[in-house]
Amino acid sequence: MKKYLSRLLCLILGFGMLMMANTATAGIQDKFDLPEPYLSWEKSYLKEFPDLQKFLEIMITTTAAQLQNPSEDILHNRVCSALAYEMSKGFPPEKRKLAIATDILHNIAKEEKSAVLTDPQVFKQATEMVSELKKAGYFRASPDFWGDAQILLNTKVGGNRALGHHITGALKAGQIAKQIGGISEKEIQEMQAAIIEHSTGYWYFRDSVDKAVGKKGAWQVVFPEPASEISKIAHDADLISQFVPESVVPDGSKWRELAKKRWGAKNTKEEGHIVYYVFFRLFEEAKTKKGKEMAREKWEKIQPELMKLMNLEPGQDPIKVLGVPAVFQ
Repeated sequence: MKKYLSRLLCLILGFGMLMMANTATAGIQDKFDLPEPYLSWEKSYLKEFPDLQKFLEIMITTTAAQLQNPSEDILHNRVCSALAYEMSKGFPPEKRKLAIATDILHNIAKEEKSAVLTDPQVFKQATEMVSELKKAGYFRASPDFWGDAQILLNTKVGGNRALGHHITGALKAGQIAKQIGGISEKEIQEMQAAIIEHSTGYWYFRDSVDKAVGKKGAWQVVFPEPASEISKIAHDADLISQFVPESVVPDGSKWRELAKKRWGAKNTKEEGHIVYYVFFRLFEEAKTKKGKEMAREKWEKIQPELMKLMNLEPGQDPIKVLGVPAVFQ
């Protein structure tokens, strides 16, 4: 009997320890869906770098406060950080941790209504940050960046959160990193520079700046080219994350909603046509070898589904059959 009770006690203690371990690893992110393989990658990086749970929690609570339905944005940021973990294999541990933290926070100010460059205080803080980063040696590959205040303060540029979120996001990410602690000033600057450089791959952002200002190449004042390893990972992870089928194909998904609300699609066929064209051009933007490989893999999955939305047969060329969507002509 004593032997039985001893074994029972061991089982109870073991089960209790297991429950405690599961509770300890549970996080705020668990109530939001994340498809594989991103969920496994996220669990792996949190096991390797437990401090990143703090970054994840701040990203999720901030996004939830900014948006009525934050699920898509939280999904995007978590996919990006998981991709950064996968793409940074071979990096030293601290550099890898920084790459993941960068992608967790890269969109942190995108939906913050007051985070616009046309706000004098925000512009002042942004100018001070960019000046410090330039002194530290960043943005040498982009000499025109931040060189024309008239372009930056154009209401269609500086007043547009989508076109300025890389700047305001870098500001907020720096504040968060200092608040959490454990990251040096040099690492914070590297993170800020990477967030600032992550948006260059979006051709429609570049076109929007040129159109707003009425000057070809004006975008170079707003978007610097990715230069560091972490910047290129932030850029490519953000790019590849857009190709997640759950965000592209289903009715009501992020990209089909953008096709309707941002680019004026009136029906399913137009949604498919616009999304196809956007992704057809995004596909060529990856900066790293790994990024190009992953973009191709994802494109081969979503391309047939977009063809179905357009009622086209496999092998047909949507651009030849339907032309360039009117909004992009």
